[in-house]
Amino acid sequence: MKSKVKTPPLGKTGLDGASPDPLYQQLADRLVQAITNGTLVAGQQVPSESELTETYGISRVTVRQALQLLVKSGQLVAKRGKGTFVARTTLQQDLSSLQGFHEALKSQGVEPQTELLNFDATGGLSSKQLPEGADLPLLLRRKYSVDGEAFAVVEAFLPSKAAEIGKKLAEKMVVYDILQKYLGVRIGKADVAIECSHPTPQIAKELKLSKNGHVLLMRRTSYSTSGEICEHMRISIVPDRYTFNMSVSGPMQLARAVVPSLST
Repeated sequence: MKSKVKTPPLGKTGLDGASPDPLYQQLADRLVQAITNGTLVAGQQVPSESELTETYGISRVTVRQALQLLVKSGQLVAKRGKGTFVARTTLQQDLSSLQGFHEALKSQGVEPQTELLNFDATGGLSSKQLPEGADLPLLLRRKYSVDGEAFAVVEAFLPSKAAEIGKKLAEKMVVYDILQKYLGVRIGKADVAIECSHPTPQIAKELKLSKNGHVLLMRRTSYSTSGEICEHMRISIVPDRYTFNMSVSGPMQLARAVVPSLST
């Protein structure tokens, strides 16, 4: 028999019916306070409507109003058939500028936890994932987590000299910093492609995804100012944790419309 989930303490039991604030607002405030003080954490399911109704002695309609208010404000997320959960940190990257993955996160005030998965000086030699003509034998693999949940695995292929930074720096050092500050490479441009893909069995295990799950697969090939390929990266991202943005300036080129003939 499945045990009942115990409602976490959200403050003193009972809401104030004499307060000028409606009961649904009082409950919403209790939930926000629980999120703020860590009683409810990102990704955690909040108590069900029936649990909150029983705990606070209010109607289900009132509970639903409180939950909908917080869903609308982005603090909670409702998942059909599963329940309501505390919203997780929304991550995004602007593709309008040449910006590294780690830098994009830091620009949002997010300092992800990183785990070095692989630092192999010859890992790229047998890889079939590299662009033609690329001399990038070093394979650097890292896992990124936010709110205690893994959301991305980065596989970076780099020049052999990058191996000299050692594993300690490899775990944290930004890839573009390795190229520019350590190797003295000036980045000229990068080609980026994004697709929805099934993860490899290894990445599915590292990101705790099902075999039939999906990832956003971002491929990036960077070139030096002299036109040589200096880095190739594959980033597998849990889709519901990340958004890519792009700003496009005009003038807009519109395709010429085919105007039907009005002659009779």
